[in-house]
Amino acid sequence: MLFNSIHFIFFFFVTIIIGNLLRSRKQKLFFLLASYYFYMAWNPAFIILILSSTVLDYLVGLNLMNPNYGERRRKMLLVLSMVGNLGLLCFFKYTNFFMGVFYDVCHLIADSGIVFFLQNTSLFLDQSHQIIYGNDLAYLSLAPAPKYDITLPVGISFYTFQSMSYTIDVYRKDLEARESFVDFALYVAFFPQLVAGPIVRATTFLRDLDKRLPVTNEDVQVAISRILIGFMRKLVFADNLAIVVNKTFANYAVMNPWEIWTGAIAFCWQIYFDFAGYTDIAIGVARLFGFKFDANFNFPMSCSNIVDHWTKWHISFSTWIRDYIFIPLGGSRGSTWITYRNITITWLFGGAWHGAAYHFVSWGLWQAVMIIVYREYAKTRLRAWFFERGGRVYDIWSRIFTMFCLSFGFVMFRAETMQKTWEMIRTMLFIDLKNGQEILIRYSTSHYGLLLVLCFTASYIFSKRNIEFMAKKSHGLVYTNTISIFLIIIFGVTDTQKFLYFDF
Repeated sequence: MLFNSIHFIFFFFVTIIIGNLLRSRKQKLFFLLASYYFYMAWNPAFIILILSSTVLDYLVGLNLMNPNYGERRRKMLLVLSMVGNLGLLCFFKYTNFFMGVFYDVCHLIADSGIVFFLQNTSLFLDQSHQIIYGNDLAYLSLAPAPKYDITLPVGISFYTFQSMSYTIDVYRKDLEARESFVDFALYVAFFPQLVAGPIVRATTFLRDLDKRLPVTNEDVQVAISRILIGFMRKLVFADNLAIVVNKTFANYAVMNPWEIWTGAIAFCWQIYFDFAGYTDIAIGVARLFGFKFDANFNFPMSCSNIVDHWTKWHISFSTWIRDYIFIPLGGSRGSTWITYRNITITWLFGGAWHGAAYHFVSWGLWQAVMIIVYREYAKTRLRAWFFERGGRVYDIWSRIFTMFCLSFGFVMFRAETMQKTWEMIRTMLFIDLKNGQEILIRYSTSHYGLLLVLCFTASYIFSKRNIEFMAKKSHGLVYTNTISIFLIIIFGVTDTQKFLYFDF
């Protein structure tokens, strides 16, 4: 069910009206059933997956609290939770990717003519990609990797991570297991953030569930403002930027470097507005139900370096991989090389989490490279000199440079294949300019360039003036809501388009 649909608007009003008429356990049960209905509106069959993860981690959590269980058994229970959750995720999201990797490795071996053994039978792969079985000389051509028609369940990456973090926290004794199945099931399936985050920690959600915050007039005002801003970001900015993005990635072969850079930067802003818009709506809706989730974005596009960017972009995800991958690997406690190894592993995982393809993995690797390079640069005297002497000029230049680096990486994120990624990057770097690129597709590049400059400037100016700040100012939210409604009516894209992170 899309937030930007009539179905959701009707669902929302029915849920909030009936929900406020109920109390205690009946209210929780109603919210749980409403959340399941919300998810089943997409595909009823996949509710089984949420229920499977929920039942598994609920039982694991209870058993982890058993005082008679030793550390070895507790570790086995944790492994059971991780295998169960990651097993579901890997099957639906990574089966075709792993098959492709296996076949690519086989082709590499075949191209090099390496002799290897399989089930104690000597095999030789010749240059024609044929397998010769010992003396039988039986030939089997290495065909392309098979593709299975597996539908990716919406939101599976989010709710499996959320459910799994619960068992990890219980195992670490940072959290007590929840005895009420309804409470835990509602934590996993609560509809505002079910399909695209933010990834809410159990400590935050269960705290608000136990001591529901009173929904004051200020809460209603802030929530409505956040929802309107979310729709504005999605309908006005993200969906309009999608026009130039789609044209760029569809016609990159006949575009010049400036046009591809414009499309790459446009996608950088598109995915920001799209995802930040979704989480604004999710956080605003949750607040109307008495839950106060932490912000997931904090104007990350105007940051002066990549490290600062990842403290403000998709905060729930970046802190998740920090707490559950980077720190357990050793974090920054070892040598510089160990730290950089941990950063690389963490971001390779981060790239693969976003999508089962080489170009997503390369995007994750690019994040690691940027972070490592910046950490080394931050140690130099040159950086200190620029920081002290550069003033406002260096500050603005570093923010623009960071945005270009992010956009360069987002080409890897958006392109469907590594071949397409590589061809676009070569053109962006002026390495491979084809004759066809002299025929320029001028789709108002200058107009979109001005829009991107406006986006950057506005983000820079308002980075310290968030909704909570404006709520304390006289008429601040009134002006904000008026502007949001005006922009949605005048410039909003009317065709219903799904949020980009529904694919992850």
